[in-house]
Amino acid sequence: MPDPSTLAEWGLPGLFLVAVMAGSVLPAPSEAVLAALIYGGVHPAWAVGVATGGNVLGAITVYLLGRWVARGGGGPVGRWVQRRRAHEGPRLERAQARLATWGAPVLVLAWVPVVGDVFVLAAGLVGMRWGPFVAFVSLGKALRYLFVALSVIAASQTGISP
Repeated sequence: MPDPSTLAEWGLPGLFLVAVMAGSVLPAPSEAVLAALIYGGVHPAWAVGVATGGNVLGAITVYLLGRWVARGGGGPVGRWVQRRRAHEGPRLERAQARLATWGAPVLVLAWVPVVGDVFVLAAGLVGMRWGPFVAFVSLGKALRYLFVALSVIAASQTGISP
């Protein structure tokens, strides 16, 4: 994984790449790259939009893995997901229960590290419809990146550097 400064040198394509990874099951410093780009002069709206789009795309990969496993998908990837499902058992069961209780709005929490991945995987396993899934995941991830962008703007106006 390249360091955040290298990804920031790649500009918006680097941000998109790291946001896709961060939205999947791979840990990646998307907030750091977003902050570096905004501090470096990229318009915050562009940065937030690109980061949100990439992160939602990464979440869709986790959702699709859940759908695939629920339909009996096999092979090495299916076995990996089944092992993760067994490892995340109690967490995954709680996530599925919360999805059953609260429905799609709970996916606004998809941005939360570790917990968010479990909610997204659970949404795929229970076969949540696309529209609500994408809408609530997008809302949560956009709010997170907007908060980071506003924090960077506020910090730069007070003379604090990253």
